[in-house]
Amino acid sequence: MRPPSGRKERRRPAFVAIERGPRAEARRTTDRRPRPGERTAAPSDRFPGGSLAVDAVRLPPSSPLGSSLGSSSPEDAPEANRRRALARLGLAVGAAVPPLLLPLASPAEDDAGAPLPRGEVFEVEDPSTFSGVAYVPPAGNGKGGEGTGDQGKGHPLLVVLHGAGNNDRSASIEFTEGDHANLPPALLSAGRAPRSLSDNFVVVAPYARGKRSLYDEPRAKVLDFVRWFDAWIEARTFADGTSVRIDRERISLFGFSEGSILAVELATTRLFRAAVLCGYGFTGILPARALERLRGVPIWAFHSAGDEIYDVQCSERLVERLMEGGTDAFDAGSAVRFTKIAPRRDDAGEGEASGREHVRAALVASASGEVYSWLLSRPGVD
Repeated sequence: MRPPSGRKERRRPAFVAIERGPRAEARRTTDRRPRPGERTAAPSDRFPGGSLAVDAVRLPPSSPLGSSLGSSSPEDAPEANRRRALARLGLAVGAAVPPLLLPLASPAEDDAGAPLPRGEVFEVEDPSTFSGVAYVPPAGNGKGGEGTGDQGKGHPLLVVLHGAGNNDRSASIEFTEGDHANLPPALLSAGRAPRSLSDNFVVVAPYARGKRSLYDEPRAKVLDFVRWFDAWIEARTFADGTSVRIDRERISLFGFSEGSILAVELATTRLFRAAVLCGYGFTGILPARALERLRGVPIWAFHSAGDEIYDVQCSERLVERLMEGGTDAFDAGSAVRFTKIAPRRDDAGEGEASGREHVRAALVASASGEVYSWLLSRPGVD
């Protein structure tokens, strides 16, 4: 958006770095400190059950796919074109993710069934909310002090929120070889996930089967699913005779596309430790009420500069808004990180809406061991 005549245009933040893959080193981190006297949200419960202390702040009620969300940029694609492109994202995922011959673990058994496996991806289902896939690290894995869960408070939990897709097959298929195979469960299923993820985190990914996107579901339903999963997984006995506990103080979000918009809204509850956003797609300006609730919540955004679905300006505007009021590089408790990914040059002729660059943001973040080490190192949200 152009500044009013006579006013200087605000300089873009200096923390944007270009990356060319998951191992790229050119990254800088900046942090912001709340201004003196700034009011922050009160501490809230961490999924103990019962009613929420703080409701999720919904971004403006228009569809996130539209081009009329308040201060949307004029470069945004029309809604119809964007919806057609999102409908083809499954093809983009298939083109961007090489064939992995992914093993499909057996669905989770009910209470009378066989014990669950550790170190494999398996299906879960809450009849009241969602089905999905989950992963529990092998017993005894993880680095001391980074909190794995066989001792101490329990395992950290990563909640993965998928974007739009056809969502007409089982969760195991969609997350390992289907529309959502660019997310962490696919790497875990194939045995190719970074050790900082596979050794430390319990992972769960709710699945909006029969719906276009998780974004279309009530926010309370997603939170209810997380509560259900916490209790359900802790009641299971695994094939090796062990059990697992979830550390409610260390539940983080990983969202892609529309799932990243949902992650921002859920983060306003202050129930989550941190959020990783890939291909963030809200085209407007973050409302003041949402910004207030997000103060101090660590957020790391990934976005390809060549994104064909949601322009990289969506993430740039979000990060600029989060950084308003100045920064303090020594305030590690409120880190805001932004990784802008240089587009590949081998997709010429694929068309402006192929979706491959949109998908790559999640591929890069999912495969980055630094992402999960960063999540493990985040202090709790007040």
